[in-house]
Amino acid sequence: MANLLKSASETNILIVDDTPDNLRLLTKILESQGYIIRKSLNGRMALQAASRHPPDLILLDINMPEMNGYEVCQQLKASKITDQIPIIFISALDQIDNKVQAFELGGQDYITKPFQELEVLIRVRNQLLIKQQHQQLLEQNQRLEHEIQERLKAEADVRELSVTDELTGLYNRRGFFWLANQQFKIVQRIQMFCCLLFVDIDGLKQVNDSLGHEVGDRMILDTAKLLKQTFRDSDIIARLGGDEFVILVPVESGNTDEFYPRLQANIDRFNQEDNHSYQLSISVGITQCALKENISLEQLIEQADKLMYKDKRAKRLVDKTKQATQFTDIS
Repeated sequence: MANLLKSASETNILIVDDTPDNLRLLTKILESQGYIIRKSLNGRMALQAASRHPPDLILLDINMPEMNGYEVCQQLKASKITDQIPIIFISALDQIDNKVQAFELGGQDYITKPFQELEVLIRVRNQLLIKQQHQQLLEQNQRLEHEIQERLKAEADVRELSVTDELTGLYNRRGFFWLANQQFKIVQRIQMFCCLLFVDIDGLKQVNDSLGHEVGDRMILDTAKLLKQTFRDSDIIARLGGDEFVILVPVESGNTDEFYPRLQANIDRFNQEDNHSYQLSISVGITQCALKENISLEQLIEQADKLMYKDKRAKRLVDKTKQATQFTDIS
């Protein structure tokens, strides 16, 4: 006989029988093996006892007044508190129909009176072993499920790290190309317009050199925050690296004039605040296509990149002109 996972002294058995002699005899048999025994003389007492303190096993007589064993079993199996308690019917009824009904209602075993002591002990021990092995299996499955969920979470974290920029939380280069290529195919298929913005922070190197890389990182973070404020959740925003950002925006028409003014307005509001050690400035290149053209995402980025440098050179020219004018006025 296999060893029980739980000792007899920790095992609680409820005996339900309206005949006191049967209760005494079964109690004597089971207590001799160290089991903790509780007794009920009728079905209602048994239901109350099982609900208050669920036993490990129930020995249940069938022929009882007011509520027979079948009814007791039915109510036990209908309750979430007691539905997993194994039930062994003990009855003088020896017809096959009686046994079939007992099993159909959820009984785990059936002992016919007059019973033999050894038979009772073996059947009790077997049901306790089955229950405890089932409980152990449930716990193992729960641990396995927890481990699977932990592994899936770890894998998801790794995937997220592989497509997410660590500093800003935006997509990185890999994440952008992965998502943007999928979006690119969708908008090509449904013949939408597409707008791509290439953004470069002005003066990041000077900020790093004069104020330190911590402030430079703050500048990158502020830029990322402003981009997220300006564009929709459905738009794909990414940091390609360093001070370069790219945004893919599917649009319903070819009008893309609204993007830059909205972004610049957010930057102006940011610069009007008093708690910054720098003024944020960006250069932007914007390009679009109707996606009927035979153009790749890489070519679109290259076009926007060239337009961004054109914007940056124009700003430098304006700055030099201002400096020259100021110098002439002083002279």
